[in-house]
Amino acid sequence: MNISRRVVEHRRWLHQHPEFGFEEHETSDYIANHLEKLKIPFKRVKTGIIADINVGASETIAFRADIDALPIQEVEGRIYGSKNPGRMHACGHDAHAAMLLTAAEYMVEIEKPKKNVRLIFQPAEERIGGAKFMIKNGAVDDVDMVFGIHVWAKTESGVFGVKSGPLMAGVSKMKLTINGNGGHAAFPHETTNPIAVGATVVNELYKIHPLNIDPLESAVINVTAFNSGNAFNVVPEKAEILGTIRTFSKDTREKIFFRIRNLKKLAKSLGADLDVELENLTVPVVNSKEAVDVAINALQKLNFKFIKAKSGMGGEDFAYYLEKVPGAFLFLGIRNEEKGITSPHHSSTFDVDESILGKGVKFFLKVSGVE
Repeated sequence: MNISRRVVEHRRWLHQHPEFGFEEHETSDYIANHLEKLKIPFKRVKTGIIADINVGASETIAFRADIDALPIQEVEGRIYGSKNPGRMHACGHDAHAAMLLTAAEYMVEIEKPKKNVRLIFQPAEERIGGAKFMIKNGAVDDVDMVFGIHVWAKTESGVFGVKSGPLMAGVSKMKLTINGNGGHAAFPHETTNPIAVGATVVNELYKIHPLNIDPLESAVINVTAFNSGNAFNVVPEKAEILGTIRTFSKDTREKIFFRIRNLKKLAKSLGADLDVELENLTVPVVNSKEAVDVAINALQKLNFKFIKAKSGMGGEDFAYYLEKVPGAFLFLGIRNEEKGITSPHHSSTFDVDESILGKGVKFFLKVSGVE
């Protein structure tokens, strides 16, 4: 079995058929058909798949690959480009699924693993909710350890990034609604302009981290949308502010939430009402030292180059698996300047260096005990 050729075949098919979270019907069928040919027992939960390669071992490890795509129109001209307009695998989930499916094929066709292996093909990572759904349906029941790989555009192609402890931030969503008093723009004294109040609120939001949070604590508070009004001569009734909050610490997050809720008093002093909606989307990704040691041992045996991963403020719902069982989330570099593969994740020109995907397959195999 040629691992490199097989994983590229899978990746290109998946790349050509991107689908949104919980709508990955064609993707799920593709994976299920291959598992059926391999006679690997599995169950489908919506568009997700949980499969087991049971060799009667005392230890069970799980590998997770996400399978959903993004609402992005891919750049034209690629022979393996998306066939679904407005949908694109712009974050590497096609590569993740291809690596895990190829590893499963190797375990059946070439060499059985020495540990029981749980295969988790997870929908809706981008949409948020896929990991919780899979866990609810037994994805990590009776699992001793869980691993995941994410291809990474910031790291040199073929180099793994791994570290124990906090790796990616917990993600929260912020929605602030300012209710003012609309009217004619020529008579500002007769109105409470929610845009003016909102501008003050935005300014205060950006002061929270430097003024109220320990400088040694990482956090992001970022406004991403400010919507209000539609005419030059009308003061609107309402303004809406959207944004994201990223932290590694629950305590830091709660301090930020407290400060944001306190802005209601500020808005009131300016004559407006402020409604605050704060929603936690993911918890931080925190790798266990035990699992990281297993991962590093596998990388060393394979003679694969690895570096200490740099923690970042991006979010990943793989974090919910890590709340249930020890595990490790690794990065696999795909940046190759000679091939022109330098675009960031979530961009229309994003691509992966396919030549290194076999390394991800071999990592899964080595961790499962395949020599």
